[in-house]
Amino acid sequence: MMTRRMAILMVVLFCTTALTPKAVRESPGGHTAQVAGADSKDLKADLERMHSLLSQMQKNAAFVSQGDTPLKHEFELEIEMWQILLQDMEKKLNSPDSRSL
Repeated sequence: MMTRRMAILMVVLFCTTALTPKAVRESPGGHTAQVAGADSKDLKADLERMHSLLSQMQKNAAFVSQGDTPLKHEFELEIEMWQILLQDMEKKLNSPDSRSL
């Protein structure tokens, strides 16, 4: 059981590392850098893949034991976290500042 949870955690961590957009970087002032043309396309492709992974997570959460178990609650929290992260990334991608470059 613990091995399975560790494997899931490793997959999630790998996906976040592998899918982190190169175009979005922190500037010294704490504001994100603007996204340029080609990088914007890469970011959109990354977001599509992340949405696909999120859908898979939601489908897999349905197969976790019925009722309210700690494992199912953990899946629900992770799914909610990913939804918030993706919404934030999409807002930044679609902001007028990111389209000006």
